[in-house]
Amino acid sequence: MSTQLEADLLPAVETLTAEQRRGAACVWCATTLQPGIDDVDLGARPATRTGPAWFPRACPDCAHVHAAPGTEGSAPEPRLRRFC
Repeated sequence: MSTQLEADLLPAVETLTAEQRRGAACVWCATTLQPGIDDVDLGARPATRTGPAWFPRACPDCAHVHAAPGTEGSAPEPRLRRFC
């Protein structure tokens, strides 16, 4: 799953661990992630004059809480595909 968040919704990059900056851990709770399997891609951030590019990702629980503050618990449950 991928979503692009505004920069002010993400933690400050200088407060993150190397694993969080490269997308191997959730930017909010630092849970180890399996990119492409159990993560939410928050959109690559380009390098700036003061820092390198970084690749924020979140665990599904933190993404639900932090990506849309004030909507906790209001998202519909995901549907499983039915195979015939």
